[in-house]
Amino acid sequence: MPKDLPGFYWDEERNRYFPLSSRTKQAPPPAETIRSHHAKGARGFFDALSENAQKHRPRRSIPWRANEMRFSTESYTQRMRNSHGVLCANYASTSRATRVRIPTMGSIHAFCSTQVDGHAWRFIGDDCGWLYSHRDSGPERSLMDHSWSPDLNLQHTSQISSISVSGAYCVSTCLGPGKISVQNLASPERLFVLNLVGVFDIRSSSLRDKELVLGARKAAVYIPDVESSSTPQYLRTNSDVFSVIQQEHLVYTGTRNGSIERFDMRMPTHRSQKLLDDRFKGAPRSSALHLSVVRDRELLISHLNGDLMTFDLRYPSSASPLRVFDGHVNTYTQNLGIAVDHERDLLFAAGQDCRLRGWSLRTGLPLSPPTAPDPPDPLHFNPFLASFSYPITSLQVTEETGEAGVSLWATADHDLDQIHLGQR
Repeated sequence: MPKDLPGFYWDEERNRYFPLSSRTKQAPPPAETIRSHHAKGARGFFDALSENAQKHRPRRSIPWRANEMRFSTESYTQRMRNSHGVLCANYASTSRATRVRIPTMGSIHAFCSTQVDGHAWRFIGDDCGWLYSHRDSGPERSLMDHSWSPDLNLQHTSQISSISVSGAYCVSTCLGPGKISVQNLASPERLFVLNLVGVFDIRSSSLRDKELVLGARKAAVYIPDVESSSTPQYLRTNSDVFSVIQQEHLVYTGTRNGSIERFDMRMPTHRSQKLLDDRFKGAPRSSALHLSVVRDRELLISHLNGDLMTFDLRYPSSASPLRVFDGHVNTYTQNLGIAVDHERDLLFAAGQDCRLRGWSLRTGLPLSPPTAPDPPDPLHFNPFLASFSYPITSLQVTEETGEAGVSLWATADHDLDQIHLGQR
């Protein structure tokens, strides 16, 4: 073979030297090919095929990727708002309800429902002092099968003013002298009556475990244990207490003169703190008929003049409401039903005009039912469009078993309506 000369190379085909600069450069083999050959040698043919398939996997189309991005970037808060809006629209379209006439001595004034040991208990109190009860034997029983039994008459000249349930205990009160009935639903035969000397005009009650608070004349009455007949403690308000609610160690009272007071039961003197009192500046005061604590930091207040609003409990001196629920009708009626669902998302209130209305507690917007059919269907009616024959005296939202679903119970005169929310 010819000798190598500096700067030249020997071409065998043409049998002569050529400058190195004129030599054609060979491209190195592709990296993917090198890796493929190594893969075939080290892991076998099928592994190489799998690698090749991964390389040539088809890409998603651009529209699909854009749609996926839209869902992935939507915030959790926005999704919750959308879900709440769908729930409100669904409930506003309700048209399934069951009505039954209850053979009570007087008009129904109070109603309460609860679940104990797998059985549904319903209680009714009328304006003649009679207390009625019924226990469902199973989910297959319908409302039309209910047979109500009169349990006792607390005071024949006074109406049953309130019924409160917590756990297995049920407490009923009457408007006259301080008489309350206490029943342990785990042992239904255990029913007894407490006589509270010097207590009159019990209009409301709040039962939490065994702790009971009563709204009475000029004071709220606190009983630490309804079973042990503990000595009552009096929370003086200087005005008749129309509404009470408990929250852990706190007691809230709403009075005839419109004042809202908060008592801390951990304090030995039980001194009160007046809340939101500046809201009446420049306007006449109005009785506080109903109180509810919403999501631990909002106080829902219903006034006799029709005001229905929530306030932020973190700012007890503020007179500005968080939300105002427009459309509620009342000027002088004390006994109008009002209820909040278990999730503290929805508010239902009965008006003096014999109408039922609902609102979102999150936005303050009313439930907007669809237009009523013309002519109306007597078998299916929307309760948020209907006019009841009498004002609705009590409301309660329950979660029933089976097809009943979430139910809104309403009483008017001798009628008990079970409204199946969201069902048509």
